[in-house]
Amino acid sequence: MESKNIFKRMAYAMNPRHGDKKMVLLWLFWIVFNLILFFTPKGMVQGSAWILVPMAGLFTYALVTKDVMQSIFFGTFSCYVLWYKTNCFGGFLDDLGVVLTEPENVEMYMSFFLCGGIIIAMKRSGSTKAFTDFVTSHFGKNHKAISFAAGVYAGVTSVDDYVSALTAGAAFSPLVDKLKKPRLALAYIVRTISICASAMLPFGAWGYFIIYQIADGETVGSKAEATHIFLQSVPFMFYAIVAIVMALLFSLEKLPKLGPMKQAYELMEEKGIQMGELHEGALEEEEDFDDTDLRKQNVSVWNLIIPLVAIIVALLATGLNCFWAFAIATVVTGVLYVFQGIFTISEYVQCIVDGFMDMVDMVLILMLGYAMQECMYAMGMEDFVAGVCGAIPIASLLPAIFFVFFCCSEYLFSLNYTLYQIAIPVMLVVLPQVGANVPLCLGAIISAGLFGANACVVSDLGVISARACGVTIYDQYRTSQPYVLIAGGISAILYLIAGFVF
Repeated sequence: MESKNIFKRMAYAMNPRHGDKKMVLLWLFWIVFNLILFFTPKGMVQGSAWILVPMAGLFTYALVTKDVMQSIFFGTFSCYVLWYKTNCFGGFLDDLGVVLTEPENVEMYMSFFLCGGIIIAMKRSGSTKAFTDFVTSHFGKNHKAISFAAGVYAGVTSVDDYVSALTAGAAFSPLVDKLKKPRLALAYIVRTISICASAMLPFGAWGYFIIYQIADGETVGSKAEATHIFLQSVPFMFYAIVAIVMALLFSLEKLPKLGPMKQAYELMEEKGIQMGELHEGALEEEEDFDDTDLRKQNVSVWNLIIPLVAIIVALLATGLNCFWAFAIATVVTGVLYVFQGIFTISEYVQCIVDGFMDMVDMVLILMLGYAMQECMYAMGMEDFVAGVCGAIPIASLLPAIFFVFFCCSEYLFSLNYTLYQIAIPVMLVVLPQVGANVPLCLGAIISAGLFGANACVVSDLGVISARACGVTIYDQYRTSQPYVLIAGGISAILYLIAGFVF
């Protein structure tokens, strides 16, 4: 447009005839949708299914735009429109202040920033290339063996699912590229196994957190009793078991390639193009490592193994404190690389800074997700969960109903830890009163949370595993859907049967 007049430019840009028809329709829907939320009385919202309505809007927006950042921003703000009405902007800023200053959240954000720095340093030092060469020399070009090894690695390191996904993606992505296989397949394997295995381990990040939520129940007397209840529920985490088995079978090519995943394989094998790659081509990835730098030639594979071991040992030594673990590993990695002359101190510090920048969008998505959770707490999510429990007349149906219901809510927006914070303490009081099998129902709720973490387009672990494997969040979401939904369907049937058997 030739005019410099601000108002004329605005009038031209806002004219629907000059925009994308699909986006015009989406914005008409979004305006009407938010007007409905605004005029819905707060009394109707408190502790009701209305709490989940903004999630449906977020899901619709994400499917149309394929843009996770936009979707979660507008979806989060819709929650505040629904609850705070004219004070929606003030409420949004207040909760952002809370999630930005909460010590546990700050530790998590810093953990991601430091991990991003370590990953950049591994790439630029040639450590990931050394690992690629080492594994290739032992397994050759056996894609099955390497994919299975990635799954096993994700399971073994799942003491913390974030650590598992981030490091597995960084370590195995170059191998997948070398074998001309889609990174989206690796992202599915890593995402599934890291989170499901973590939830089944009493000393895993998820398992550890769940035990604490069980201990918060009024009917649970001690942490030891909570651990016992948790261990009883592990055999009933059907989704975790089914999903892990399916991911490992997929890695061994014992499952067919379905839908978009099949397209990803065909595109890579026939044209050498990575579907859903974060960058146009592989130029940016290649720039991470300068193979003409003599300091970075003949680098030992131990330069990748030692930092990973340092992260895991530090996690265990600090009681699963991710921030401390990554801070310790950052120092260990720096000493390791600088003392070998691979980096100068200035170059290593630049790796850390660049890693921070690489993780900014992921941290913003997580921050908005936590703000949404704060708003959902205010709207009475806990009362809503308690009401759902009391409305089911046949106790034997509870496991299947819990699993299906919470799978649906988690599919729209994965609450992850918050689902457990809200549901588990309440369930431990309500379930014995209605004669339900507590470990079985607990396993169903945990499984629903895992399903959401695997299936939801804006799941935090989805964001992490996609970034670690160098693929877009949306493409990871759509390629993994057939396998996640099949695992969910099998699990629902198992819960229906188990409800009448146990």
